[in-house]
Amino acid sequence: MQMPSYIRFVLAGTMLLHGVSLFTGIGSMGVQAMWAWGTSPPKCEPVAGAAWSFQQGATIAAGSSGTVKCTAAGGTANVATVQCPTSTGTAPDSDWWGPCGPGASCAQTKKIGNTVTCTGGATQKPTSTTKSASLAQRVATYAMQFAAMVAVVVCAHSFAG
Repeated sequence: MQMPSYIRFVLAGTMLLHGVSLFTGIGSMGVQAMWAWGTSPPKCEPVAGAAWSFQQGATIAAGSSGTVKCTAAGGTANVATVQCPTSTGTAPDSDWWGPCGPGASCAQTKKIGNTVTCTGGATQKPTSTTKSASLAQRVATYAMQFAAMVAVVVCAHSFAG
């Protein structure tokens, strides 16, 4: 038994609308990303060569602030704390997609505090070693959305006949 044409038209339109909304990010579909980094969440650490560390430890969690502690005895920092950017854990998470990438674990820590300086005692000027995201990491989200939209268009076309 063949489906009536108006049902095929409704199904095709629904699938196309859903595909466009996924691709453009319009509307809420109740879908959550699979790469929410639940196993190893995003963390921040001081930039390489920093003359300071966090009082709390080697890293701090995303969304928290760390107390700056100069490594030189008697050193004084120009700021008391630094903030680690928050993470939404869902697409798009612009602060974290580059260092974390896809998967259940965040691949790298984010380097922060390149403007923090310590005076007094033996100090070392911080250097920035922040890596930019690879081309594959930058376009992965859009490629997946494009693939989903193409799949929806193909399905809609097959329903429409």
